Amino acid sequence: MFDLTFAKQSFPQILSAAPMALLIALVATVAGLLLAIGIVIVREKKKPLPVITPLTATLVSFIRGTPILVQLYVVYYGLPQLLVGLKSWGVAVSTNGLPPLLIAFLAYALNAAANLSESIRSAYHAVEPGQYEAAVSVGMAPRVAIVRIVVPQLIANLLPNLTNILLDLLKDTALVYNIGIVEIMGQANIVSSLGFKYLETYLDALLIYIIIGWLIAKFFQFIEFLLRRHDTMVSA
Repeated sequence: MFDLTFAKQSFPQILSAAPMALLIALVATVAGLLLAIGIVIVREKKKPLPVITPLTATLVSFIRGTPILVQLYVVYYGLPQLLVGLKSWGVAVSTNGLPPLLIAFLAYALNAAANLSESIRSAYHAVEPGQYEAAVSVGMAPRVAIVRIVVPQLIANLLPNLTNILLDLLKDTALVYNIGIVEIMGQANIVSSLGFKYLETYLDALLIYIIIGWLIAKFFQFIEFLLRRHDTMVSA
């Protein structure tokens, strides 16, 4: 039978691991956003760079087409070997064990960068180019036109996809327990193994994910509303 008392007692213990899941998701999203901007700049150049542009496109396609768990394992097992190889070539790097949290940051940031780069490109192309051209034609400096006309609309267009990617990363943090990081699902597994009551703890984890996801979605909806209102006032 479902043990409601055990579920209530377990909830605070599982909730205590939520900051770790949020930390990984937020750091990965911010780092991935910075990497994605660089990727977009490379791929949107009028004259493609001979090696870098196709290599970047291939990397993005590879990351978007493979499960994040595979990417996590590739970074977890591959990065130490890469450091050993660099050291054998004379590069001054440490080959000591890398912190699992750093591995998670790198793997999830790469995943976010690939997905965000496509979202940024889509948001950029959704901005009517005539607005930028009109602003420049009336004497506005190109850089100012980009900052005041293009960027606010680009951000507003990007926010829904950015929210989805952040939420996906938050849910995918359930996988980092495989490399020794205790987050929401990891803590749920630990608590459930103590009392052998798995349904109760997994429902606790489910409820925590729903609450956090709802709060994040509402926050970004509010930001998007403010940006859309600002764009409307500027257009008027």
